[in-house]
Amino acid sequence: MASFLLKNRYTRLLGSTLLLLGTVAIPSQATTLTGFTTTGNMMAGMQITASFVDGSSESSIWGATNINSGGAFGSGWSLTESGNSFDAPWTFTNTGQAITSLVIDAIPGNTVFDNIPEYEITLGSADGWPFQTLLGQSPTSSNYSDIIDISQGDLFGKLSLYWTEGFTGLMRFRADTDSGSSRDPVRPRDPVARDTPPVVDFALPTIYEGQSTSTTLFATQQAENAISFFLDGRNLGTDFRRSGVRSASTDLGFFADNGEYTYTATARDENGRYSTPVARTLQVLNVAPTLTDFRIPRRVIYQGQSVSGSLYATDPGADAETFFVNGNEVGTDPQTSGTRTVDAMLGTFTDVGWYTFTGLAQDKDGDYSNPLTRLIRVLNVAPALTSVTQDLTVKIGEFFDFVADATDPGINDVLTYDWDFNMDGVFDDFTGASGQWSFTDSGSYQVGVRVSDGNGGYDYSYFNAEIEPDSREIPISIPIPSLPIPLPLPQPDLSCGPSR
Repeated sequence: MASFLLKNRYTRLLGSTLLLLGTVAIPSQATTLTGFTTTGNMMAGMQITASFVDGSSESSIWGATNINSGGAFGSGWSLTESGNSFDAPWTFTNTGQAITSLVIDAIPGNTVFDNIPEYEITLGSADGWPFQTLLGQSPTSSNYSDIIDISQGDLFGKLSLYWTEGFTGLMRFRADTDSGSSRDPVRPRDPVARDTPPVVDFALPTIYEGQSTSTTLFATQQAENAISFFLDGRNLGTDFRRSGVRSASTDLGFFADNGEYTYTATARDENGRYSTPVARTLQVLNVAPTLTDFRIPRRVIYQGQSVSGSLYATDPGADAETFFVNGNEVGTDPQTSGTRTVDAMLGTFTDVGWYTFTGLAQDKDGDYSNPLTRLIRVLNVAPALTSVTQDLTVKIGEFFDFVADATDPGINDVLTYDWDFNMDGVFDDFTGASGQWSFTDSGSYQVGVRVSDGNGGYDYSYFNAEIEPDSREIPISIPIPSLPIPLPLPQPDLSCGPSR
């Protein structure tokens, strides 16, 4: 009861006494406070703004509901007051989405908040009362702002209540108000700052595909307001600091592909005023693929064999990969993640030597990977005689045909046929795949042929030749006529002496 009396005539007399003692008069066209009591119906025109956890907000204009009461009503929420606001409580209810802030902008209702109790500070304000929760969930923080032009530190145009986790249910609180006159309505000390929306800005980096990034939105405002941030319409949260640079950060996520990604930022103050949207572009640069392996199971093969290989590549981007071997496209893996691979037939090899193969991968954006080079060695395969003259029988001096044939997987190998007819083990009697030969002596002969490919490969084969004597060589017996055997001559008798 004592407080009520102070708010009325006693305080008014105290203010008059101070004025007589030399208090400076209020200049013309400044706010003039009137009366001793402000009730709910006298605050018509105030703007009440509720902000929700999803980032949306809703404003409602306060109106009189009966002779002593007034209120503002929104979607599932309401704020009412009945009686002298010095000691009659306000009632705030919310049955809908959780509310993160409630802002009572009293100036449009020709009303001010007086938060200094027990004695008058600003002329005509009488004693006031600060915000005080009487029932229900108290706000995380509360703040008076928009100081009134005549204020000596006790009169404000706005009361802001904040709930970090959101508010639902019913709350009663106490907050004293005073009214301005119709001739000199309530004016803020800095109307330009009050009506200026926030200014927002942010920056985006240049990154490479396969990377993640984030950004921070910054906002400033001349007025003292908490500021909520939005990126492409998504609520990033509210910075409840009421001055200086306010900010909110967000993770933009992982970028699987190169390109340009545009984001638009806005900021909203607690009165529902939005900044001018600001757009920025995130540059995501392409990354060339990495050829991780060029796998050839057999690196040493023989003439006539075929070889295949497998190429493997990775790419941080969501790219299909096309593979090349020695500049020739060998296939595309359409997968856009993980290891991409193709199998490639490298060919059939008919010549001995070393063969070089270089693999590459190319992503859909045209960038090439690192090269990987592999060597294949092709070893010689000896020729194989497939046919040779069959065993035969001929006469002495009779010519006979001989022939040999061979195959070689080295299609470019030049085959040489050398023959041994005299069985001395040296293949130097004839060179060529075919020819004629005759023997001058009868008998059994083993004829050999050797084929060579010029790369150190040989094969041998033999056939038998029976050489029969010619009929003209058979000896003929010619009879020799017999001769008479001469008789022996008589021999002289030497046993007698000479005659006398």
